[in-house]
Amino acid sequence: MTTQKFMASVAIIVTLVLSIQTGFAFNKNGKKQATFKVRVENISDPNGLVTAGGNKYPFALSPGLFVINHKKQHFFEEGEKASAALELQAEDGNPETLSKRLQTKVGSLFMGIFNTPVGADKPGPLLPGSAYEFTFEGAEGMKFNIIAMYGQSNDLFYAPKEALDLFDKNGDPLDGDITEKLLLWDAGTEVNQAPGIGDEQAPRQKMANTGKTENGVVKLVNDEFRYPKTSDVLRVTVTAQ
Repeated sequence: MTTQKFMASVAIIVTLVLSIQTGFAFNKNGKKQATFKVRVENISDPNGLVTAGGNKYPFALSPGLFVINHKKQHFFEEGEKASAALELQAEDGNPETLSKRLQTKVGSLFMGIFNTPVGADKPGPLLPGSAYEFTFEGAEGMKFNIIAMYGQSNDLFYAPKEALDLFDKNGDPLDGDITEKLLLWDAGTEVNQAPGIGDEQAPRQKMANTGKTENGVVKLVNDEFRYPKTSDVLRVTVTAQ
């Protein structure tokens, strides 16, 4: 056996041993990799949320988009105007244009749209008691980002402030409840109305992409209306396998 073949055999054995010890496989670059399962649950009160005037409305989450990349991929820049693609996601819950924009703007990435609740036979919003699920492969050095619209709002959406590392500095994978990472943002594209009753919000608006233009910037929501704590309406968990 030549020295090169011997060293190659040793490398394979070491990789197998490490995989057994850690429970995770290694890619060809020697980095840990795993399959990640994400579950997004609507745990809001089925009787509805209280809004202006004491009225109630069912909380819903729109279909959304997730991205896996080696870069700190952002869907937006805080304090800057929203892109037209982000506007469609934030106002109408439509992630398709945003996904196409990222494909042309960013090089190597993996993304997916989640739009069909578990057990459903067609795409639709996430209503109380239902969940979206999706899986993807990821390795050390890669990041995860996610976005979805706050249903029955004018232009609000949930997303992390920045993409999340799939593995930490110790090589441990992202695993567990990440709900607190999702913040409620205002796209600044349409003037806000009280959630759940505004006539320029779905399902009451006459058509998509309507409403009074705001000409603002993307920021954490801060207006006179009442919004639930994220952990009271959503539970987002990641399971590394």
